[in-house]
Amino acid sequence: MSTVDTETPNASLGRYQLVRLMTSDVDSAWWQARDVTTERDWLLQVWQQLPLPGLTPATWREVTRAQCALSHPNIVQAVEARIEADRAVLVCAPFAGMVLSQWLADHETMPVRQAVLVAIGVLDALVHVHEAGMVHGRVRPDAVWLDITGRALLGAFEPAGRSIDPLRLNTARGLYLAPEVAAGMRADARSDVHGVGLLLYALLVGRPAVADAQPRRALQRLQTEDLSVPAGVLDQPGEAGLRSIVHAALARDPRQRPQSAQALRQALQDWLTPALLDGSGDTLAQRTLQRLLASLAQRGDLPVQAESVRRVRRLAGAEAVNLDEIARAVLDDVALVHKLLRMTNAAYFSSVGGGSITTVSRCIALLGVQALRDMAGTLPQLEDLRDSAQREALADEYARCRMAGRVAARLCPTQIAEEESYIAALMQNLGRVLVQHHLPDEAAQVRQLARSQGQSEEQAAQAVLGLSYEDLGVAVGRTWGLPEELLRVMRVPQPGSPVRMPQRRSDWFRLLGGVGNVVAGTRKRDAAREVSDQTLRWLDQYAAALGVQAQDIWEAAGTAAPPAAAMRRDPASGTATLRSGLEPPVKASLTTADVSPVHPLSAALAQLRSALRRGEGREACVDIVGQAVWRHFGCRCVALIELEPTSGWFQARKVWGQFDTAWGAQFRFPRDDAADAFSALCAKGADSLIRDATAPGLAAKLPAWFRAHVAAPAFMLLPISDGQQTAAALYADHAQPNGLRLSDRDLSLMRSLRDELRKLYVAVQRTKA
Repeated sequence: MSTVDTETPNASLGRYQLVRLMTSDVDSAWWQARDVTTERDWLLQVWQQLPLPGLTPATWREVTRAQCALSHPNIVQAVEARIEADRAVLVCAPFAGMVLSQWLADHETMPVRQAVLVAIGVLDALVHVHEAGMVHGRVRPDAVWLDITGRALLGAFEPAGRSIDPLRLNTARGLYLAPEVAAGMRADARSDVHGVGLLLYALLVGRPAVADAQPRRALQRLQTEDLSVPAGVLDQPGEAGLRSIVHAALARDPRQRPQSAQALRQALQDWLTPALLDGSGDTLAQRTLQRLLASLAQRGDLPVQAESVRRVRRLAGAEAVNLDEIARAVLDDVALVHKLLRMTNAAYFSSVGGGSITTVSRCIALLGVQALRDMAGTLPQLEDLRDSAQREALADEYARCRMAGRVAARLCPTQIAEEESYIAALMQNLGRVLVQHHLPDEAAQVRQLARSQGQSEEQAAQAVLGLSYEDLGVAVGRTWGLPEELLRVMRVPQPGSPVRMPQRRSDWFRLLGGVGNVVAGTRKRDAAREVSDQTLRWLDQYAAALGVQAQDIWEAAGTAAPPAAAMRRDPASGTATLRSGLEPPVKASLTTADVSPVHPLSAALAQLRSALRRGEGREACVDIVGQAVWRHFGCRCVALIELEPTSGWFQARKVWGQFDTAWGAQFRFPRDDAADAFSALCAKGADSLIRDATAPGLAAKLPAWFRAHVAAPAFMLLPISDGQQTAAALYADHAQPNGLRLSDRDLSLMRSLRDELRKLYVAVQRTKA
């Protein structure tokens, strides 16, 4: 066996350069790697020892042939099996994600519905595997990945013909093995079902079902004890059924488990669907949601508009990046908005705000401009849909959403809240848009029924689908992990129900989005005829609740009020009178702590740009940024960290706040050290906001130099590129956990400040070239 060092970043393994260690266990390690012969990036599974005796390149390819033939959205795509430097290597297609064991180490438990969705994704993969005549053999957190969209991917298959030696496993981290396999029997589909049961247990409880530093004791417990979810877990109303499903999957006797991955998947889906529908027992509603979720899993994202993608990619690739302009371009495309909100609220992003992202601006700040540019180019495009009628119907829905959003934003009384108002209007149409794309026949039936029976489309959807578009949209939003705040604004007053004045901030967005959708639906539906009296009365209620005139609503739509809107009809006599006699509504107001005449960071950005135009030196430019960030956020310390080319170390060069240059001398870390969190973040160019660095799961992962000399309870790091690599970084911290509270505007402006500083380092790099 070769002594090639596969534990060190940038080590070579045959034709591959190992860039970043993702995870490892006793058998193998997973690396981000680059093929130096083709300059392509891959994900490598590198076995610590040959998994089978006497393995040759030919036999290794034969052993993994069936795995490489697997192709499924929930399976890590194996591309090629190779022997490099006497190591067995499985070359896999790269993707952005993290291994589930790492997620569990950071967060311990996962919300119940999200855990079930992860298990369903793994089971979808296993159904495909079993249909191909294979088994996985050892489903465990180290074998499951979460990509940035929240999708679960299954990897780390046991090679065909290899027997598992339980005594070699690291059982202190958990024993993930079916009892019959531990007893020496061959794994089958029911063994994989048990593995999913163990996986669900870990996600729900926050620890492995069986763990012991002594493998023999762990094996004895696995084979002699009945595993059950402890008291206090799954004890909420409606969760008893899920508890029974998990216990069945964990049965020691394979005959007492669900007999296939499909059977367990169906049981979990049957439990999940009513939970997503607020307990609805309507079977038609359940079938509709299940069909829609299945189509979402198979067909993926809504198609984006080609022009929107071109605009986003052009703006993101510009030398002077304007985040506000990019956000506006994204907002103009309904599918892009859905995609970003879904991605950034997924489990992958939970350590940096996932589950609480409600605006596109914050999505972009979290994801990064270049990642947004790359992602936008991978999405299906509306113009490529073959069915012209479907393409036109979906384009029509997108146009309706945009009109509703514009009305909501124009009626919003504060500029800072316009984006949230716009998004509220878009998200209130989530169910309608998804049905149009994924269930187009049903969408046509809803429209036909609404026209023929004179019903609202929500009523017609209830008859055709078993639930309203609104209920369907909220249910899907829950599967995406959208925050409760956003799910609340998707609930609008129904026709005939009173429209009350907003009491909370979210009520404003709910009503602004609601009135935008009433107007957008009215202009589409009533373009050729008089607006109904019922609609006019409803708009009167919205106007009164929002503190505007009815005419303001029509003007926000960019049009004069329709003829009927200027008249009031007496229901008894049928005569019409001018509506100008209406009493003016009580003026309400939206107040938010985010509103400020001139944002301090915006002022600093203008000052920095002016300094750059005047050609002022680096010292003066970075001082503008450091002082502004320190004062605005009430930071304990702000530091500019620069890479020393000769030593290859990052070093704090300028410090603002409570610490002096002596403290700055301790803020030092190497450029290439995957074990150092700061080094890894700079290598990836990843912006990071750590709200609570004292959390046990996170504190232990911070480097020793940071814990000893800095010990910040909360901090953020923004790497600065010189066009080739990270040349510097802007660091800021706070004296209290959760002390760094950034609004969407804050995040956007911080990114803009960093991108302006980038020009200084790009100029230096060009001078060297």
